[in-house]
Amino acid sequence: MSNVVHSALFCLLLIGSLVPMTVQAQDRAVRIAGVVSDGRIAPLIALIESRLPGTQLSYVRLSSAQIAAEAKRANPPFDIALFSSPDIAVSVANEGYAADNGAAVIVAEEQWRHEVFGFWSDPAVMVLRQDAFADRLPRTRIELVRALEQNSEQFSRRVGIVNIGIDDVSYLLASQDSIRTSLYWRLMRSFGVAKARIYDTTDDLLEALRAGEIDVLYNVPLSALSANGALPAGVTVAVPQDYVLAVPWTVLMPKGATNLRDARAALQVLHSVDAKPALAEAGFSYPIDFTSFDSLQGIELGPELLVFRDTIKRSKFLDIWFQMVVN
Repeated sequence: MSNVVHSALFCLLLIGSLVPMTVQAQDRAVRIAGVVSDGRIAPLIALIESRLPGTQLSYVRLSSAQIAAEAKRANPPFDIALFSSPDIAVSVANEGYAADNGAAVIVAEEQWRHEVFGFWSDPAVMVLRQDAFADRLPRTRIELVRALEQNSEQFSRRVGIVNIGIDDVSYLLASQDSIRTSLYWRLMRSFGVAKARIYDTTDDLLEALRAGEIDVLYNVPLSALSANGALPAGVTVAVPQDYVLAVPWTVLMPKGATNLRDARAALQVLHSVDAKPALAEAGFSYPIDFTSFDSLQGIELGPELLVFRDTIKRSKFLDIWFQMVVN
């Protein structure tokens, strides 16, 4: 056999030995899409990579709408999707675009059809500037309503809320409030009388608080407070005593994901006891003095969440909301 043939065979063998390694490396890549910042997701990625040696994780930050749209593609650009608003995750799964957990045992606090998995419940709280209230801080919605109605001039332009037509979580909280308390529209009317400031995002809302522009914040996700650092002096978190809405943060795997095997393994890690420190570092934890929510009402995963996602119903709801709030 000539040297040329030997060389050719050697090259073929070398290429053959390298290709499986390249394919294997690609197969072990898990791509994640979510709504939080790169810095906030970093502890969770580090944890999963440490528990799944050889797996390479990548992350891209997208809006919930972008994630939902991409998840419905035949070849979605990610293997795991992380949602702050569970109704969108349920919508994706309901349309048949989510993969189930297969043989993997994912011990989630809450799940729907073994396709949508909740990994943390996010309480919605009030944030109040103590000096704005002469006597006691309002601890229920009726107390907040009365404080605003009886002191409309004092609170003029001092109330801050997030635009529910823009922010998915705020819309979910508003719709859930409307079916849980008859006070909801009276509360919105009191916000309108107070000429509430409306912000595009919760981050903008908290920035206004730090700038001293507002004294009353309603339906603020606790995770947003944890992720944005300490509150200014004289500002306190008030946990509503009538009821506290808790929004499940959820994950799912698109049905067309490239690497469902390792995606399922990653979700097992995320829902394990070992994940708690990393979740806490990422802002998914309760402060020590808020470990007990006696009035907690969790928002359950299921098709009921799709009611207010109906285009006509959503449009009517937003119309009423803006009529009440934009006075």
